[in-house]
Amino acid sequence: MSDPVLEVRGVGLRRNGRCVLDDVSLSVVAGRMTGLLGPNGAGKSTLLRVLLGLLRPDAGQVLLDGRDLSQWRRREVAHRIAYVPQGHVSLFPYAVRDVVALGRVSYTPFARAPDPAEAAIVDGALARLSISHLAARAYTDLSGGERQAVLIARALAQGGRILVLDEPETGLDYGQQQRLYALLRELADNGYAVVATTHDPLRAAVAYDHAVLLRHGRVMRDGPAMQVLDADGITRLYARGPCEGE
Repeated sequence: MSDPVLEVRGVGLRRNGRCVLDDVSLSVVAGRMTGLLGPNGAGKSTLLRVLLGLLRPDAGQVLLDGRDLSQWRRREVAHRIAYVPQGHVSLFPYAVRDVVALGRVSYTPFARAPDPAEAAIVDGALARLSISHLAARAYTDLSGGERQAVLIARALAQGGRILVLDEPETGLDYGQQQRLYALLRELADNGYAVVATTHDPLRAAVAYDHAVLLRHGRVMRDGPAMQVLDADGITRLYARGPCEGE
């Protein structure tokens, strides 16, 4: 296996006096799709924010290309890690091309019009997602599947080879989910590192190469998706304890 491009080592984090992450370790590898699974409150979204450098852990460290994430400038991180949020809906009717072009803001000085090379990158991202025909459409007028494609195109335009996605299948119908995972598979096969949260263990067992199961802020299982997401693993992951569910 190749060296991790993004690595979490013994990360702990407390918020409002509560332990949210406890001694969490995981590796994100180029060419591999990694799924993060767990019940609500398991720490998945918090872990994503730690991976993105938006939260600094109280213990442990996050390494990007072998170097502590805190030592990277935000612009450098943006050139390596791209984030696709969950179910994002803009309040303003920006054109799709402009939404995708936001992926280039860390490269283009503020208030400067994009040059032809920057425009070509945006066009290439639109073409990669087969949504060039939507370029002039208002983002707010798109379907859930189309909006998700636009957000992934924005992430590709950003240039990072590590894609971090928060429940990317949210709001998508079955066919849209199939196309989404086919695209993520293609990106991973072309050397991207893909890490995403999901609430669908059955699909994750098939779609992802690797799975990390979180429960109460700790890693319960970590390994090949088909192995860790067996019947026993799924049952233990989502079992309700005596004090849970209130």
